Amino acid sequence: MDGTLTVGTKINTTSNDVLTVKEFLAEDDESELYKVTYQGEEKALKWYKKSFLYSNKDIQAFYENLKTNINNGKPSNEFLWPIALTEFDGDTFGYIMDIIPSEYRTLSEFMIGRVNFNSYRKRIDACLYIVNAFKNLHDKGLNYQDLDACEFWINPEKIKILISECDKIAQSDKEIGILGKPRYLAPEVVLGKAKPNNQTDRFSMAIILYIILCYNHPLEGKRSLESAISADLISKSYGSEAYFMMDPDPNNPNKPSETIHKNSIAIWNRLPNYVKEIFLKVFSQDSIKNQIDRPLEIDWLKILTRFRSDIVNCSCGNEVFTKNVESCKCENCNNTIQIPFKLCLSDYAIPVTKTSRIYKCQLNNTDNALAPVASVVPTKDTGKLHIWNKTKDTWDAKTPSGKSKTVAPESKIPLKSGIIFTVNGQEIKIEANKN
Repeated sequence: MDGTLTVGTKINTTSNDVLTVKEFLAEDDESELYKVTYQGEEKALKWYKKSFLYSNKDIQAFYENLKTNINNGKPSNEFLWPIALTEFDGDTFGYIMDIIPSEYRTLSEFMIGRVNFNSYRKRIDACLYIVNAFKNLHDKGLNYQDLDACEFWINPEKIKILISECDKIAQSDKEIGILGKPRYLAPEVVLGKAKPNNQTDRFSMAIILYIILCYNHPLEGKRSLESAISADLISKSYGSEAYFMMDPDPNNPNKPSETIHKNSIAIWNRLPNYVKEIFLKVFSQDSIKNQIDRPLEIDWLKILTRFRSDIVNCSCGNEVFTKNVESCKCENCNNTIQIPFKLCLSDYAIPVTKTSRIYKCQLNNTDNALAPVASVVPTKDTGKLHIWNKTKDTWDAKTPSGKSKTVAPESKIPLKSGIIFTVNGQEIKIEANKN
């Protein structure tokens, strides 16, 4: 099917440039997508349908919001941010953005099993980048007003993310006539009791995280499978009667189905308690009905980086979720996985493996929270594990005998029990595991 713009059409932008339409790509209910030439490069043009623009929207406010976002620039590289805005052509307009590389796939494709992650650790990495992107967004005073699984694009090999449909992003106190789709909205927005804001974003983000980590939508348990879809059911399932499928309440009316949700049940049972607790908090009835105590992005980053650290690889290739940094059995081959050393942080310890990292957020530093400050690496000559200083600062360290040492940037510490090193003002101790 062809779009309304013909190949070769030239359109002026508000920055006094001209784009040329090259190819019609796709369309949905609100817009048509074209490949265009802009400033000598191939870009994508999102061209709005009149039916979308004139459906109870303040068109000028929507237009001005796009212009403001372009002028202010993107919050971080994960956002497929508008590059330029066109002038009105009759009753409509569009904006230019980068073309999404072919190796990126939408989260909705992962949900139906068309694409998959080849390790659970990569699922966590995808979650970390999504949370960090929303931290950057909220730090700029912005919120996303129309979250949907189709807006999250993931490169499953390199685990990079892109978030599209950034025309739905605005200042937290600004209305642009966008509410979003009920499946991904906070209950108070579904019920019309609140407009999208940072708090509602955090509920929507938690839905996305649960989908990635547990394979299903957190509010779509048995009840949504047993009833015919209707406007009333949607309002109840995602609004007035929303209920987390894993809520331990014995009277939970929306428990998971043992057949349809068997993967979710299996992974939920394997999750560390601290991961379960943050999901139980954000999807508690207090959070659903009263919008209180929703975890912040930094809370999620701390939990997810810890979870990443607690996953170790068995020699058979299986990933094992460790508990309390103890040696454990692999569920796949029944081999015992030895964890000879651990890194003791202020609140907890993590296993030492060649995939271990320590991030800034694990040291309670919220600035550039996902920057790795240390990682465990094998030496090229012997293969023995060392701690690598990945910061630009020199660390202070003490040997087991009490001697003071310094560890320059890019230098390494041998893995020896009793060594204490200080990063960002916090002590980290290497300890031998006694189990």
